[in-house]
Amino acid sequence: DVNMDEAMLDSEAAMVRFLKLIAGEPEIARVPIMIDSSKWSVIEAGLKCLQGKGIVNSISLKEGEAKFCEHARKILQYGAAVVVMAFDEQGQAATLADKIRICERAYRILVDEVGFPPEDI
Repeated sequence: DVNMDEAMLDSEAAMVRFLKLIAGEPEIARVPIMIDSSKWSVIEAGLKCLQGKGIVNSISLKEGEAKFCEHARKILQYGAAVVVMAFDEQGQAATLADKIRICERAYRILVDEVGFPPEDI
């Protein structure tokens, strides 16, 4: 999991630099790279640098369906897989029932509305 969230860093530049660096290492470059950030711009900068299959950690529904779909479509465009956090507009899932409800909703949106392959979720 590559995460460049640090107040003292230019996170986007650090993500790009690190991903370019590891792309030159054959043993590393052949495995999927998971990119992670609390900032979408950093994730998108990382997606642009990935070679081969990537994984985004993560998206959630906490900013609403429109933003969730926008991010999911970008991830799909880059051919990456995605991790979905059990958050929605009301916050983090606290109970098993909440986790199931949120994850089912996210899955249905990804598959039915965005066209995400189930095997990449």
